[in-house]
Amino acid sequence: MPKQSKTDPDGLLRKLSSAAEAGKKGNYQQAVVLLGELISEAEAPAEAWLLLGRSFHALKDYPRALAAFYDYIRQRPDAADGYFFAGRSCLAAGMPHKAVPFLRKALEKKSGPTAMALLGIAYLKSKNSQAAVEVLQSAVEAAPENRRIYRAYLNSLFVRGLRLCGIEDYDLGFQMLNFVLSNAADAGMSESTILRLELGRAARETGRLEEALEHFTSALKLAGDDNRIRWSRASVLMALGKAVEARKEIERIRTQDAGLPELPWNSELVDTFMIRSFLEAGEWRKAAASCRNWLKVREGLPIIFAFYAEALRNMQNYKTAHKHLLKALDEAPGELELWYASILVSWEAMDYKSLKKALKSARNLGGDETLLKRFEVLCQARTSEDIPTNITLLQDSIRSLGPEPETMYSLGEAYLKIGLSEQALGWFRKTIDLKQRHEKAWLGEIAALEIIISEGGLTKATGPRISRPPELRKLAALYKAYLEIWPDNSNIRRDQALFLVKTAEFAKAAPELEKLLAFEPSNLSLRRVLAYSYRKTGRYREAALYLKAVLKEKPKDLALLIEYSHCLDRAGAGKSAYAILTKARDFFKPNADLFLALGIMSFRQKDIEQALDCFREAAALVTTDPRPYEWMLAVARKSKHPADIISYYENEVKRRRILKKTSN
Repeated sequence: MPKQSKTDPDGLLRKLSSAAEAGKKGNYQQAVVLLGELISEAEAPAEAWLLLGRSFHALKDYPRALAAFYDYIRQRPDAADGYFFAGRSCLAAGMPHKAVPFLRKALEKKSGPTAMALLGIAYLKSKNSQAAVEVLQSAVEAAPENRRIYRAYLNSLFVRGLRLCGIEDYDLGFQMLNFVLSNAADAGMSESTILRLELGRAARETGRLEEALEHFTSALKLAGDDNRIRWSRASVLMALGKAVEARKEIERIRTQDAGLPELPWNSELVDTFMIRSFLEAGEWRKAAASCRNWLKVREGLPIIFAFYAEALRNMQNYKTAHKHLLKALDEAPGELELWYASILVSWEAMDYKSLKKALKSARNLGGDETLLKRFEVLCQARTSEDIPTNITLLQDSIRSLGPEPETMYSLGEAYLKIGLSEQALGWFRKTIDLKQRHEKAWLGEIAALEIIISEGGLTKATGPRISRPPELRKLAALYKAYLEIWPDNSNIRRDQALFLVKTAEFAKAAPELEKLLAFEPSNLSLRRVLAYSYRKTGRYREAALYLKAVLKEKPKDLALLIEYSHCLDRAGAGKSAYAILTKARDFFKPNADLFLALGIMSFRQKDIEQALDCFREAAALVTTDPRPYEWMLAVARKSKHPADIISYYENEVKRRRILKKTSN
């Protein structure tokens, strides 16, 4: 922070100091106001942008904080603090991948252990656990007494341990997880169920069966009655040869699962039911790991291959899922359920060759006619270029077999391809009604409605909201509903913001444009559209702030300069705006818009003669534009000029309006 000096004629450092003091007192909103005035009206020192960003961050307005930090970094590229605070805001905004380069840059500029710790956390949240461990270990060495950094280090070891177990490096994974367990209390971390569970699995894989049992038992105490953990305990007990205790555990499971059959329980049966419990709970990774472990030590069974394929399908690993299904079918080619599983995997993988083969085999085995017919139609719709025939097939399928999300979505998609947007719209909506989280149907409905609005020129209907076409209201609601479910789709958020601007919903457009700043803080076009939305909602000071940043990059843009000065004037900084436009006369060629703007500003500053001179200059440059004489008329009436002068101005306005109309 620069110290105040005697050479501060404009009071810039004093204003900066006042803003900093407001921030220290926790009055961040006041700091934002003071800094906004300072930056928009004067050649503020770079620290003003840094303080503005920190104030926005404290208010949890991370997108605008990032925009301010970007402006600071542009002015002070060698200062570590800009990169540090930008990285911190990226993390707070849930964008760890964007935080990484900022924080790495901060460390290059000799930032301290806190930046190192934040970089480690950013790596961790970006799923780069190895880099996180390395960086946080260095941070711990640099600040050994900092418990928060040590806690972050243990968290990174925990995640890294999980990742290592996921790639079957169980020995190193177990060591890391065990270190976390041993040191958690020192970092103020409470014991967790998931840590005990993962330690139990890693211990079992490395042959530490007694330790595995201990960890599963501790996990059960932490979680309460959980049959999935009980199955894990029963599995380890069987592996230890403690069959009596294992059967007692199974009886405890039976008290909560009346459908559990009476079987001659052995290790294989226990593990089979354990895997099934993971699948029923949607714990796909645990199910897949258990299947993988089974296949390492036992003979492959069709049911295990099928379980493995189902877990992998839900993890979108379709290629490997299909490979395991083929192994199951090699062992049991007459199992109809396995062919059904192959149909589903092939469809989701868009592997239509395998889908056709699976459909044929299932039909030969007497498979369910409704299911097979439905997928045959879907396959035809995906592989045939004959869209009218596809539409007929899809319609017949829905009519005869009943409504089903994929069939209805495919019908909507087919209608959209041939330009029947209204019909497509209806089928996408029916799909959503049947399956709320069918994202492709949501995107299809948005696309169809956008086409309808565009082709009908409906965005021009920007009158009172209640009188607007229903399509506009429907699309606005659709954007909002979609983003509530999938908030990270920045493309749809951008489309929504631009739509709101086009339909003059500026108060709603502004916050959406602000959110986009988090992704694109350096995007000048975005800043200008945001400034336009601010201006249209009376937020002139904020508009001037962003327009000034754009103006620094485009100093020869006269329209931008005029817009900026207008915002300053409306924000109460008329003298500054007047001075800017007066100086602009020396840097730009004679321009009617510049003279007109300067005339209006002069009039508001009560410099009547200057105003009239400017309006005359503007009138001479554009002989068909009525605006200069409209303003001269306003000045004359306000100043009570003689009637003959007022009459002259009135006639000139009429004449120019006619000329303008005929010239158009």
